[in-house]
Amino acid sequence: MSSVLGVVIIARNGDRRAFYQDPQTYAPGLTDSTALGVADLHLLGTQLRSTYLTTGSPAFIPSISRDVADTQEVKVLVKAGGEGAVVFDSAIALLQGLFPPNPRNQVKLANGTTVSAPLGGYQYVPMETVEPGNDRSLESWTDCPEFQKHVTAFYESDAFKKEEKSAASFLHEVKDFVFGRPATLKNIWNIYDYMNTELIYNQTYAYRLPPTYINQARALADFHENGVFSDAEANGIGNIAGRSLLHTILDSVERIAFDDDPLKLMVIQTSYQPFISLFHQTEMVKEHPHLAAIPNFGAALAIELRRGLPPDMRDFLRFKFRNGTDDPEDWQLVHPFGHRADIPLTEFVYRTEGTTIANNKEWAHVCGATTEFSTTTTVMQIARRGSIQFSMGAIIFLLLAIVVKTLLRTRARRTALTKVHGPQMIECSRAEKQEV
Repeated sequence: MSSVLGVVIIARNGDRRAFYQDPQTYAPGLTDSTALGVADLHLLGTQLRSTYLTTGSPAFIPSISRDVADTQEVKVLVKAGGEGAVVFDSAIALLQGLFPPNPRNQVKLANGTTVSAPLGGYQYVPMETVEPGNDRSLESWTDCPEFQKHVTAFYESDAFKKEEKSAASFLHEVKDFVFGRPATLKNIWNIYDYMNTELIYNQTYAYRLPPTYINQARALADFHENGVFSDAEANGIGNIAGRSLLHTILDSVERIAFDDDPLKLMVIQTSYQPFISLFHQTEMVKEHPHLAAIPNFGAALAIELRRGLPPDMRDFLRFKFRNGTDDPEDWQLVHPFGHRADIPLTEFVYRTEGTTIANNKEWAHVCGATTEFSTTTTVMQIARRGSIQFSMGAIIFLLLAIVVKTLLRTRARRTALTKVHGPQMIECSRAEKQEV
């Protein structure tokens, strides 16, 4: 059996409150995590631990630090745009399950005293937030003119119009259950997300909703999001969510393959959009049509780097997908590009590297954007490890600081003039200026 050298985990955030997205621009609204959502991601973390960090597991990574996380071996990227706060909470919960508190998380001081981390040896694994204001790798579809053209083209396509006509009866009937929200196929993501959220958290709504409505809404939302976040060509604009993430994936597996690099485990906590694009880019949807849909909360794609056995000791990639923590099928193998087994790393890199978007400059070129950054780039860079709320607070603080500093300078200048010339001389000088 081939040995696992390391793994890249791409995980969707856990459940949350209703989340609005503009049907044309995909500009995000606000939302919050729920206890259910973080519980699901904590469970995912424990599942990943049992798979990759537990001795005796077929996919155990033998060279990784199992009990206390080695921060050189583990890297965590967290999407900060859109559902950013929810994604961040999900990442924390996942890491709590992946690296639970351990009494061995302690340090011995020079005076002989041993100090353990609080909460029974809680492990603080560093996370790097990725804000779209300075890094487009985890949210490349917003503020992208060419992507918006793609969305418009999808809405004007024959396939969309046909589905719209077929769904007309349902969209008319569902109006009584969406309370003023536009009941259109263009807005079906928001309709489904609202219905699903209410069905989970609102008992009165759950008692009233006809049993078939949620499945009909989900099927239409799957059609909608699959059409928006896919493209007939691997390097098409519709696949932009996967193309920008793919660069990070390739860089990670190449680092894991390099013996002198300590990286063993890369965790990318993100939202649902890149999953759809990646499944299309790698042609997985051809063998697994059910992947052409919105992945469930807590879904995860594991990309294992494995070293073959003699005589073929090349490095291979194995892809495993789990559609949420309660997926009855557990982890299922999904093969890219028509392979029936693990794909050689060199072949995967060769077939995908030409479609990646490696940096903001390339993103701007692909999108036809006039700038690589948003207007808040400077503050975002300062607050890279902070939240979006912190960035807005920093802006307001800076503006207030400038106003206060200006007022203090003005007052100090008047005080200095009064001491030197006296109040009467100052008033006389003002009068002369007005006469001139």
